Amino acid sequence: MSRSKRTIIYAYPKRFAFVAKDIELLSTDLDVREHRFDRGGKWMLPWSFAVQFLWLLKARISGIRNAFVHFAGYHALLPVLLGFRTHIIVAGSDACSFPKIDYGNFRKPFLSKCIGYAMRRASTILPVHESLAAFQNTYSELGPKQQGFTHFVAHLDTPVQAIPYGFDAQFWQPSTHAGEKREGVTCVAAGASHGDPVYFRKGLDLILEVANAMPNVKFTIIGARSPEAYPTTSNVRVLGRMPADRLKDVIARSSIYCQASVMEGFPNALCEAMLLGAVPVVSDVTSMPDIVNGLGKVLSKRSAPELAAKLQELLGMPDPELQALRIQVRERITERYPLGLRLNKLRKLLR
Repeated sequence: MSRSKRTIIYAYPKRFAFVAKDIELLSTDLDVREHRFDRGGKWMLPWSFAVQFLWLLKARISGIRNAFVHFAGYHALLPVLLGFRTHIIVAGSDACSFPKIDYGNFRKPFLSKCIGYAMRRASTILPVHESLAAFQNTYSELGPKQQGFTHFVAHLDTPVQAIPYGFDAQFWQPSTHAGEKREGVTCVAAGASHGDPVYFRKGLDLILEVANAMPNVKFTIIGARSPEAYPTTSNVRVLGRMPADRLKDVIARSSIYCQASVMEGFPNALCEAMLLGAVPVVSDVTSMPDIVNGLGKVLSKRSAPELAAKLQELLGMPDPELQALRIQVRERITERYPLGLRLNKLRKLLR
């Protein structure tokens, strides 16, 4: 390893795909020392803190100064206490509270205090979309109306800079299937078990209700945990996690991508589906209306009849209009959210 590379810390609770992508990006010209905090859930929290403390202390003594922390959580506390220039990436769960579906870091009093302390002492807060600082939940009744980390953290003077995720347009290219017509509706809901909080947060109950009312339309759910536990009909298939190449192929064969979530930060799956030419239908939540912005449909309320109507509108469009729209949705992500833009903005924070 070259000693000319600057060394930084990158801490996270779990190594999600978007976390791995950040680390890969930054590693092009930085020596990134990564640390996974979550050692097994809340019962292992003292052990997680102990391991992180010793690991960070060694890094601090060695002269490392900058730390990126993906998600504001327990793992953001020790970096600020140990004096790192800490840049907290806010990505969704750390900007909200939805008690009715057991989602959102700010529904937990002790975790809220830890996040507030870390945010007030961080060098910068980096939401993946500006709406995560403050937004109104008008979409569902599953959480309070006032949301966003500035609502939950009082006396917050830390500089805030929104830096969206970036996407590899070369990889997420639409497949060419000669003579094959794109059809149906697809949704990615990574890790959702039937009836669990992720299931409701991703709006799968709504999607399955609509699928039951639209038997002539194919619906595909991807990334589910225990797909066999889902009650399905002949027009619904539920698939588990899959490698990116297969995911790309499945979405590229679908006509519409549906993200009817109660809460999202900056959904990678939505942007990747748009790069693949799937026309989006999204809920009116945080970044999603901004990402779509006239190219697709926005669901104003958590309503199965409204979702069905939005899907029918798109499915009823003539093929030439849909094809033109597919080109536009791909161009939207390619032009607005390239990988290099995020990398350059993250780099500038280290100067």
